[in-house]
Amino acid sequence: MEKLFENTTAYNTGIYKEFLEFHNKKYSLKYHLYTLLFVFALIFCMILQFSNGNISLGIIFTCVLIFFIFYRVFHPLLFIKKEASSNKIKKQMKNTYSFYDNYFKVDNGKDCIKMNYYKLHRVFSTQKYFYLYINKNYSFILDKNNFTIGNAKDFNTFIKKKTWYKL
Repeated sequence: MEKLFENTTAYNTGIYKEFLEFHNKKYSLKYHLYTLLFVFALIFCMILQFSNGNISLGIIFTCVLIFFIFYRVFHPLLFIKKEASSNKIKKQMKNTYSFYDNYFKVDNGKDCIKMNYYKLHRVFSTQKYFYLYINKNYSFILDKNNFTIGNAKDFNTFIKKKTWYKL
Protein backbone atom coordinates (compact mmCIF):
# COMPACT_ATOMS: atom_id res chain seq x y z
CA MET A 1 0.00 0.00 0.00
CA GLU A 2 1.08 3.54 -0.68
CA LYS A 3 2.00 5.72 2.29
CA LEU A 4 -0.23 8.82 2.19
CA PHE A 5 1.11 10.77 5.19
CA GLU A 6 4.05 10.49 7.55
CA ASN A 7 4.72 12.42 10.72
CA THR A 8 7.46 12.14 13.34
CA THR A 9 6.76 13.72 16.71
CA ALA A 10 9.11 13.68 19.70
CA TYR A 11 7.29 13.66 23.03
CA ASN A 12 8.57 16.05 25.71
CA THR A 13 7.24 17.74 28.82
CA GLY A 14 6.04 20.80 26.88
CA ILE A 15 3.96 18.74 24.49
CA TYR A 16 2.62 16.66 27.37
CA LYS A 17 1.61 19.77 29.33
CA GLU A 18 -0.20 21.18 26.30
CA PHE A 19 -1.98 17.86 25.88
CA LEU A 20 -3.05 17.88 29.54
CA GLU A 21 -4.43 21.41 29.21
CA PHE A 22 -6.36 20.43 26.10
CA HIS A 23 -7.61 17.20 27.68
CA ASN A 24 -8.80 19.01 30.82
CA LYS A 25 -10.68 21.60 28.75
CA LYS A 26 -12.46 18.86 26.82
CA TYR A 27 -13.27 16.38 29.56
CA SER A 28 -13.09 18.06 32.99
CA LEU A 29 -16.73 19.25 33.04
CA LYS A 30 -18.03 15.77 32.30
CA TYR A 31 -15.68 14.27 34.91
CA HIS A 32 -16.71 16.73 37.60
CA LEU A 33 -20.44 16.43 36.87
CA TYR A 34 -20.22 12.65 37.10
CA THR A 35 -18.32 12.96 40.38
CA LEU A 36 -20.88 15.39 41.85
CA LEU A 37 -23.81 13.23 40.80
CA PHE A 38 -22.27 10.15 42.37
CA VAL A 39 -21.35 12.05 45.58
CA PHE A 40 -24.89 13.38 45.92
CA ALA A 41 -26.33 9.89 45.38
CA LEU A 42 -24.03 8.46 48.05
CA ILE A 43 -24.87 11.27 50.49
CA PHE A 44 -28.59 10.69 49.88
CA CYS A 45 -28.22 6.96 50.55
CA MET A 46 -26.09 7.65 53.63
CA ILE A 47 -28.63 10.11 55.11
CA LEU A 48 -31.49 7.75 54.28
CA GLN A 49 -29.81 4.86 56.08
CA PHE A 50 -28.93 6.93 59.16
CA SER A 51 -32.46 8.39 59.37
CA ASN A 52 -33.99 4.89 59.18
CA GLY A 53 -31.75 3.59 61.96
CA ASN A 54 -29.53 1.42 59.72
CA ILE A 55 -26.29 2.60 61.26
CA SER A 56 -24.13 -0.15 59.75
CA LEU A 57 -25.36 0.60 56.19
CA GLY A 58 -24.91 4.31 56.85
CA ILE A 59 -21.31 3.70 57.88
CA ILE A 60 -20.75 1.59 54.77
CA PHE A 61 -22.10 4.39 52.55
CA THR A 62 -19.89 6.88 54.42
CA CYS A 63 -16.81 4.71 53.81
CA VAL A 64 -17.72 4.30 50.13
CA LEU A 65 -18.16 8.08 49.84
CA ILE A 66 -14.77 8.78 51.42
CA PHE A 67 -13.06 6.18 49.20
CA PHE A 68 -14.78 7.51 46.08
CA ILE A 69 -13.76 11.12 46.77
CA PHE A 70 -10.20 10.03 47.57
CA TYR A 71 -10.06 8.01 44.33
CA ARG A 72 -11.51 10.79 42.15
CA VAL A 73 -9.08 13.38 43.54
CA PHE A 74 -5.83 11.43 43.82
CA HIS A 75 -6.04 8.89 41.00
CA PRO A 76 -5.74 11.51 38.20
CA LEU A 77 -2.84 13.19 39.99
CA LEU A 78 -0.95 9.90 40.33
CA PHE A 79 -1.73 9.02 36.71
CA ILE A 80 -0.33 12.35 35.47
CA LYS A 81 2.76 12.04 37.65
CA LYS A 82 3.37 8.50 36.35
CA GLU A 83 3.01 9.56 32.71
CA ALA A 84 5.19 12.67 33.14
CA SER A 85 7.98 10.58 34.64
CA SER A 86 7.73 7.82 32.03
CA ASN A 87 10.55 7.09 29.60
CA LYS A 88 8.57 8.35 26.62
CA ILE A 89 8.58 11.86 28.13
CA LYS A 90 11.97 11.81 29.86
CA LYS A 91 13.86 10.38 26.89
CA GLN A 92 11.82 12.38 24.36
CA MET A 93 10.66 9.27 22.54
CA LYS A 94 9.99 9.79 18.85
CA ASN A 95 6.93 8.25 17.27
CA THR A 96 6.77 7.95 13.51
CA TYR A 97 3.19 7.80 12.26
CA SER A 98 2.61 6.36 8.79
CA PHE A 99 -0.88 6.72 7.37
CA TYR A 100 -2.30 4.48 4.67
CA ASP A 101 -5.72 4.26 3.13
CA ASN A 102 -7.27 1.80 5.63
CA TYR A 103 -4.94 1.92 8.63
CA PHE A 104 -1.99 3.69 10.21
CA LYS A 105 1.22 2.52 11.85
CA VAL A 106 3.03 3.91 14.86
CA ASP A 107 6.73 3.09 15.16
CA ASN A 108 8.86 4.27 18.08
CA GLY A 109 12.02 2.32 17.27
CA LYS A 110 11.17 -0.50 19.69
CA ASP A 111 7.59 -1.34 18.86
CA CYS A 112 5.46 -0.95 15.77
CA ILE A 113 1.70 -1.11 16.00
CA LYS A 114 -0.86 -1.15 13.22
CA MET A 115 -4.28 0.35 13.93
CA ASN A 116 -7.42 0.73 11.88
CA TYR A 117 -9.09 4.13 11.86
CA TYR A 118 -12.35 2.80 13.26
CA LYS A 119 -10.51 1.89 16.50
CA LEU A 120 -9.79 5.53 17.27
CA HIS A 121 -11.90 6.84 20.13
CA ARG A 122 -11.78 10.53 19.14
CA VAL A 123 -9.78 12.85 16.91
CA PHE A 124 -9.14 16.51 17.70
CA SER A 125 -7.23 19.22 15.90
CA THR A 126 -5.72 22.27 17.60
CA GLN A 127 -3.55 25.09 16.32
CA LYS A 128 -0.36 23.03 16.78
CA TYR A 129 -1.36 19.38 17.16
CA PHE A 130 -3.62 16.54 16.13
CA TYR A 131 -4.76 14.35 19.03
CA LEU A 132 -5.72 10.83 17.99
CA TYR A 133 -7.34 9.37 21.10
CA ILE A 134 -7.13 5.59 21.38
CA ASN A 135 -9.30 5.65 24.53
CA LYS A 136 -10.62 8.31 26.88
CA ASN A 137 -7.22 8.87 28.51
CA TYR A 138 -4.51 8.08 25.96
CA SER A 139 -3.81 9.91 22.77
CA PHE A 140 -1.27 9.90 19.97
CA ILE A 141 0.04 13.42 19.50
CA LEU A 142 1.03 14.62 16.03
CA ASP A 143 2.85 17.91 15.67
CA LYS A 144 1.40 19.70 12.63
CA ASN A 145 4.83 21.04 11.65
CA ASN A 146 6.47 17.60 11.46
CA PHE A 147 4.90 16.03 8.38
CA THR A 148 7.55 14.47 6.14
CA ILE A 149 5.01 13.15 3.65
CA GLY A 150 1.96 15.32 3.06
CA ASN A 151 0.97 18.36 5.09
CA ALA A 152 -1.30 19.23 8.01
CA LYS A 153 -4.07 20.72 5.90
CA ASP A 154 -4.38 17.66 3.65
CA PHE A 155 -4.09 15.35 6.66
CA ASN A 156 -6.93 17.21 8.38
CA THR A 157 -9.17 16.60 5.36
CA PHE A 158 -8.07 12.96 5.19
CA ILE A 159 -8.63 12.17 8.87
CA LYS A 160 -12.05 13.86 8.82
CA LYS A 161 -13.13 11.49 6.07
CA LYS A 162 -11.78 8.44 7.92
CA THR A 163 -13.27 9.35 11.32
CA TRP A 164 -16.11 11.71 10.45
CA TYR A 165 -18.27 10.78 13.43
CA LYS A 166 -15.44 11.00 15.98
CA LEU A 167 -14.45 14.63 15.56
